[in-house]
Amino acid sequence: MTQVTARYYDGKTSQQREVVIWAEPGRLRVIGDGVDFSCAIAEVRPSPRVGNTRRHLRFADGSLCETEDNDAVDRIFAGLPSEAPGRLIHLWESRFGYAALALALTAAALWAGITYGIPALAKQVAFSLPPSTEKALGRDALAGLDRVLLSPTRLPAARREKLRALFSRLASGLEGAGDYRLELRSSKRLGANALALPSGVVVLTDQLVRLAHSDDEIAAVLAHEIGHLRHRHALRRLLQDSATVLLVAAVTGDLTSIVSLASALPAMLLQAKYSRDFEREADEFALDTMQRHGIPAESFAAILLRIEQRRGASADVPDYLSTHPATRERAARSRAAR
Repeated sequence: MTQVTARYYDGKTSQQREVVIWAEPGRLRVIGDGVDFSCAIAEVRPSPRVGNTRRHLRFADGSLCETEDNDAVDRIFAGLPSEAPGRLIHLWESRFGYAALALALTAAALWAGITYGIPALAKQVAFSLPPSTEKALGRDALAGLDRVLLSPTRLPAARREKLRALFSRLASGLEGAGDYRLELRSSKRLGANALALPSGVVVLTDQLVRLAHSDDEIAAVLAHEIGHLRHRHALRRLLQDSATVLLVAAVTGDLTSIVSLASALPAMLLQAKYSRDFEREADEFALDTMQRHGIPAESFAAILLRIEQRRGASADVPDYLSTHPATRERAARSRAAR
């Protein structure tokens, strides 16, 4: 029989009384000055053990007992399933090595979730998105870019038609590419650039068209952007940066909520922070496409290096290199594909 010394409070006044709690098979008996009652152990709610703080035993009538004898309380309630979590917490708290291991495991799980879990979930959601939702997202994103970054193209009509025909040839034969289209714009802020938007839209700036020395170089850039479309990189990056919306979409299946992210897409594209893996995937797709169409791989290296030269010293700053493969790396890969 387990005996516990405690202080008793009736729950109606602040008066405390010294009592002794006797643990009998399946029951507790509380005896003290003016106190004598018993009840089933299952009806008593003990507070969880946290370090060596005092424990409270709450009774059905609102009264409670307070004691410092944690070990005795654990013995009394050891058989109750509801106490298992509290005992486990105390076990970890009382052993520093276990606590350190728990912290390390938590940190590792968090790192793995951010590094692998969120990107994998973003990819799954991106490829499960209904076409209507993706079209709405792309439409709203292009409208946002037109408001803040882009202006109408100034290229001659004949040149525009030739570029659209080039884009159509590169996209021909690709499954699901029927809705892919090229949008030509001018942008002093973006300069020589191209962007892939959800729903199959590629934006090409007049500045890049003028920078290119041949249509083969423009084809290399367009093929790269089609690679971003095929892998849904813009949408995946947007989802990765919006973990809350991503988790809601994945858990509830309500993928239409992703349209609300359209307002954030222009800013994300302006920062151009595709991961190295995304850039490599798009580069590999571009090189394969160029090979199929007989376009020299050297054209890709040439336009990449020329764009980098136009950007100047900013291409060598760590923040840029942390999110894009170095130009020389990408150019070397394209030359190796010859």
